[in-house]
Amino acid sequence: MKISTKGRYGLRTLMDISIHQAAGPVNLGDIAGRQGISAKYLWQIVNLLKTAGFVRGTRGPKGGYILLRDPSEITLLDVIQVLEGPVSLVECVDDPAFCSRTENCVAHSIWEEASQSIRGALRKITLAEILRRHADAGSASQYVI
Repeated sequence: MKISTKGRYGLRTLMDISIHQAAGPVNLGDIAGRQGISAKYLWQIVNLLKTAGFVRGTRGPKGGYILLRDPSEITLLDVIQVLEGPVSLVECVDDPAFCSRTENCVAHSIWEEASQSIRGALRKITLAEILRRHADAGSASQYVI
């Protein structure tokens, strides 16, 4: 399993909104500029985050995006599943019908166990924890993820 730019940029977007929303809704163009992400691509990512209930957008000259949930309530697993889909090493873990051998396959149980471990690890990491680590590292506004 690899996390694509969509997953990485989505996390950077949530970090950026969280850090800058105290001054009001965060403009998509500002996020794109700070993060070095195409505004067009970022718009697609933000729409997924909006549909999932992570952010709300407002229109107008002072429009932009704000988080709808506290960063401590947003897990890395939540973000990755919304942007990347199910977190599994192989397709048969999420869809046993994908393979006719699933019921008798020893490897299936191993893939399932490993996938559960990965999901568990991602579930333990919240956006708040990522922001804390960012602050502790004294990082600049560009988030290296």
